Amino acid sequence: MEAPELDLRDYLRVLRRRRLVIFMSIVVVVGAALGASFLQTPVYKASADVLLQPRTTESLFDPQTGQRNDPARAVDTEIQVIDSQPVQKAVRDKLGVVPPVSVAGLGQTDVIRITATSTVPARAARTANAYASSYIDFKRTQAVDDILAASQQVQGKIDDLQHQIDAISNQIASSPQRPVAEQNLGGSRDALVSQQALFKSKLDQLQVDSAIKTGGAQLVTQASTPASPFKPTPVRNGAIAFVVGALFGVGLAFLFDRLDDSIKLKEDVEKVAQGIPTLGLIPVVATWKAREQPQVISLADPNSSVAEAYRSMRTAVQFMGLDQPMHTLQITSPSAAEGKTTTLANLAVALARAGQRVVMVDCDLRRPRIHDFFGVANDVGFTSVLLGEVPLSEAVQEIPNERLLMVLASGMIPPNPSELLASQRTVQILAALQAESDVVLIDSPPVLPVTDAAVLSARVDATLIVTRAGTTSKRELARAVELLRQVDAPLVGTVLNGVTDESAYGYSYNYRYYSRAQPQGRRPVPARDKR
Repeated sequence: MEAPELDLRDYLRVLRRRRLVIFMSIVVVVGAALGASFLQTPVYKASADVLLQPRTTESLFDPQTGQRNDPARAVDTEIQVIDSQPVQKAVRDKLGVVPPVSVAGLGQTDVIRITATSTVPARAARTANAYASSYIDFKRTQAVDDILAASQQVQGKIDDLQHQIDAISNQIASSPQRPVAEQNLGGSRDALVSQQALFKSKLDQLQVDSAIKTGGAQLVTQASTPASPFKPTPVRNGAIAFVVGALFGVGLAFLFDRLDDSIKLKEDVEKVAQGIPTLGLIPVVATWKAREQPQVISLADPNSSVAEAYRSMRTAVQFMGLDQPMHTLQITSPSAAEGKTTTLANLAVALARAGQRVVMVDCDLRRPRIHDFFGVANDVGFTSVLLGEVPLSEAVQEIPNERLLMVLASGMIPPNPSELLASQRTVQILAALQAESDVVLIDSPPVLPVTDAAVLSARVDATLIVTRAGTTSKRELARAVELLRQVDAPLVGTVLNGVTDESAYGYSYNYRYYSRAQPQGRRPVPARDKR
């Protein structure tokens, strides 16, 4: 069988059902984030910006200054220079240590930002400024050293030309025919003098450059002492943790719901029961605080939505009886504590107040409870009649103020319940009760723990399985149905106890709407309605 497709309402039901899981997930994650934030030592951040462009005065004497084929590559190169050993050595000379910094270019600009972090605000600013000044000094020194090296080469060329000029001049001066030598060698000397003049001019330019050279880097923004830490940020961390906790909680909610095998909705029951209709959806009794104290809500609060749910179940049972006889109705459940006895007691009241003569028989000979629901004695009952200790007429007890409702308690708990229920005497007692009433409601033990329910199902006209939302598992219900079908039990329907508004399809709302719609000044319908 293919699983039904989930729609938005199914997802919303899961979130609503597991809202506590989501809430606890958010609380834990946000609490952990805020706790870590407040325990973390504050860290301060300071930044210094360096511009990778020469000054205007530099470009006057260097027409190639500022012309870079790949600006992005040039910025990346300078970032590596800042992290180089010479710069770090200069920083160590200034600070005594070499704290780590982060260096990055600012977008598509020629600006490099040097960022330092520290738990001490002033130390962060000093570190960023130390790196910036050390880098600028290194670039300036490197540029000046390059100029000085070039100047030395030019000076050497000038000196070499001067030697050549002096040699020609000496040759002319020592010649016996000086005018002729002047005429022959003067042109060469003049050419050397002109060439020397060009090198002298270049030397003068280099000297000027060395005086104004900055290295192509200048400080544009000095790091200042930060006033507040940049981390931790409790508000930001809390907001992020809230989102993460919510997502994690939703994931856990769907995981838990997937792993949860319990019956939750009417569709769950009908899917597992495979063709057995659901005859009743019984809401949670919010006012029933002490579960160990039995309560018949149809008697305690007959105008409540829960009592109305039992009356709706009564109507469904009556309609089922139109197609097949249902004089003896067995009520059981897959396991204990699923509300089978409570369901029987309230259904019995609803049937009796509809004008039917009802006898309740407690065949749960292991854990009898019907007598507790109606406050009657249990010293004499079903087992007493089985053993022939008292006649059936003396064992059946009337319920006070309910003239059509009677109960046959369990009596003494026997050591062999299954054998007693399988006896012919049980058939005779049920037949006798059926002859004196309209409906016989039989409370039997759960199906899975013992075989009593399966044995008793052969003695009844119909069997009703009671489940509880959030308690009965799908596996338990499936196994109970399987066991009852193996003995050809007359399964006619199921009942889902403990449903919430989301699984009752607005039943409680509709009941409240119509109950408030009664005309004022008129008395409500009597508790005992007619069939």
